[in-house]
Amino acid sequence: MLGLREILIRAAYYLVNLEVFFILVRIVLSWVRPRRYNRTFSQLEEILWRLTEPVLGPIRSRLPTGGIGLDFSPIIAIFLLTLLFNIFQWIVGQL
Repeated sequence: MLGLREILIRAAYYLVNLEVFFILVRIVLSWVRPRRYNRTFSQLEEILWRLTEPVLGPIRSRLPTGGIGLDFSPIIAIFLLTLLFNIFQWIVGQL
């Protein structure tokens, strides 16, 4: 039987990995841009935007503008989500 610590860690693990997956799918869709051809993909892109923008938006707003035009916010978001999960896992493990 799982204890409260294990349940909390597993729940956080799945939530973080799900968010990372959504970010990666959003990246791939931004390269392909299938929404021009298919309404279903347009709806999928809208859902992904709503799920990932609360994480990516604040990071993007703090990055300098200009430069080479690449959006590094997904890379930073994945790094921060992983770091926060590891800190959470350590804290819960210490309880």
